[in-house]
Amino acid sequence: MRLTRFALSLLAAPLLAALCGTAIAQTAPAAPPIPPPVPAASAAAHAEAAALTEMIGASKQTQQLISILRNQMIQLVMRAGAKPPAGDPTKPAELLKAEDATKIVDEILMPDFVAQQADLNTQIIDVWAANFTVEDLKALRSFYATPLGQKLIATLPAVTQQGMSAGQAWGQRIYQASINKNKDALIARGLRF
Repeated sequence: MRLTRFALSLLAAPLLAALCGTAIAQTAPAAPPIPPPVPAASAAAHAEAAALTEMIGASKQTQQLISILRNQMIQLVMRAGAKPPAGDPTKPAELLKAEDATKIVDEILMPDFVAQQADLNTQIIDVWAANFTVEDLKALRSFYATPLGQKLIATLPAVTQQGMSAGQAWGQRIYQASINKNKDALIARGLRF
């Protein structure tokens, strides 16, 4: 795991939010927002950005991102295939079996993600190239070649994971407290907890 795990998690967040939001709403998804275009960078900046992203392991991270998205899609397909139990439509819907959802994702959806991985790599390179000068990119590569830079590359995934875990725990704690505090108002709006 390398530095770009954090960067890729930021890139993946809108897609995961859109996927999860769709599952929660259980309605037809709205068109995702169109991100602002990345300004074109010079060929030199693109080359330096490609070298930097290779150094920090961006291509390996896109593979990990695709794996994370695969797991999320399996959960969404399980929910999308949910059906009421036979004979009693008042009971909660039964989810599609995990093995069936996995087969659907692997056979139908994942080939598109795998086929487009190089495009994601290029887009990540473009983002770096557009946001840093050639000199910046060279300096970053020099920094990441130092012992401290190597330590940052090696340590940042754990720090990022710990920060994400802290954020998730915080969010769950606040959510539950808010639900408890506002339970009557939520029930009055037709929600059940």
